[in-house]
Amino acid sequence: MIKRLSCVANKISTLLIISAVIFFTVVISYASNASDLDEKIKQQEMEYQKIQRQISSTRKKLSDTQAKEKSVTKQIQGLSQQITLTQQKVNVVNLSVKRLSNNITKLTDDIGKADSKIKYIQGLLSERLVSMYKYGGITEFNLLLSSQGAEDALNTSYLLGKIADKDKQMINELSEEKKRLAETKAKLREEQGKYEVQRKVLTTKRKELNSAASERNVLLSKVRKDKTLFMAEQQELLKASKELQATVKRLMAEKIALNKKKFPDKKEVVYYRGGRLAMPTQGAITSTYGTRIHPVFKTKIHHTGLDITAPQGSPVIAADSGEVLYTGWMRGYGQVIILDHGANLTTVYAHLSAIECQEDAKVSRGAVIGRVGSTGVTTGNHLHFEVRLNGNAVDPMRYLR
Repeated sequence: MIKRLSCVANKISTLLIISAVIFFTVVISYASNASDLDEKIKQQEMEYQKIQRQISSTRKKLSDTQAKEKSVTKQIQGLSQQITLTQQKVNVVNLSVKRLSNNITKLTDDIGKADSKIKYIQGLLSERLVSMYKYGGITEFNLLLSSQGAEDALNTSYLLGKIADKDKQMINELSEEKKRLAETKAKLREEQGKYEVQRKVLTTKRKELNSAASERNVLLSKVRKDKTLFMAEQQELLKASKELQATVKRLMAEKIALNKKKFPDKKEVVYYRGGRLAMPTQGAITSTYGTRIHPVFKTKIHHTGLDITAPQGSPVIAADSGEVLYTGWMRGYGQVIILDHGANLTTVYAHLSAIECQEDAKVSRGAVIGRVGSTGVTTGNHLHFEVRLNGNAVDPMRYLR
């Protein structure tokens, strides 16, 4: 990369020196006859052709880079969609993990309560067994002998029977509690197994997400470097070409003794007269129409619309009534909606997180057609809004004011 940059720098330096020599030659030396002018024109035209060949070579490099950019951008788009899908799966797994954690906590509490109850019942049973061991059947016989009358004896016998039944009931309850405890433990182990599986899935998905994000950054970084390099080289070559072309024109004008150069008439800009458009979303305008430094590729570009910052999911409305011309994914723009308003006027809504209209559908002014997002090549959530007249991008502020 350093070698390529050095090569570009040498080319640019050479071109600047050539341009300077040409400029001072023209200023200092004034040709007095046609033959001198012909020779100078011939030299300049040869130099011009040389630079044109360099421009063609650079254009091929840039074309190859743009083809590579298209391929890389397609991969980035795939990664973006994969990251979004993976994040959604991660969110689902997180909810499942939270639910399992709550279930495990509840089961743990149930086990604690069951253990406490078992210990309590075991304590009562132990006391009962100790009493029976100490007194045995003598206690029951003595109770019957001490009874006053047959009725009292029957009552005492009945009470002893009830105590025996209670002992049996406690033993049954203890058995049921042990069984329930075993079932609860089995259920807990099953829930813990599910939890571990879900955790493994979550860990794997997070690794995939991080890997995809890392790959995306590497690809994007390479695109930035290559595109910046070749665009800078081409811009300098085009600049040198324009300067040489201007010099040749001046010499030709001097030769044929023209008093003034002829300039092509400027075409008047056709303004839309259909009315004021509505602001497509609520937010701050962070970038306007015109020349700017691209936030991703860091190159000087012509920005074809407005960037309006807004939270993800914010509603995007139709700037005016019209027909949905296109909905879908475009390279760099992410998810896009194009509306046709008639009179050769169209509006473009880009980087959307969601599209809420269909192609060929009629939409009314102010109707929600999508949601703000960051799909495509962006630096954050915002709406890229364009106004196009006869297919050419124009300043949207002329229509919004």
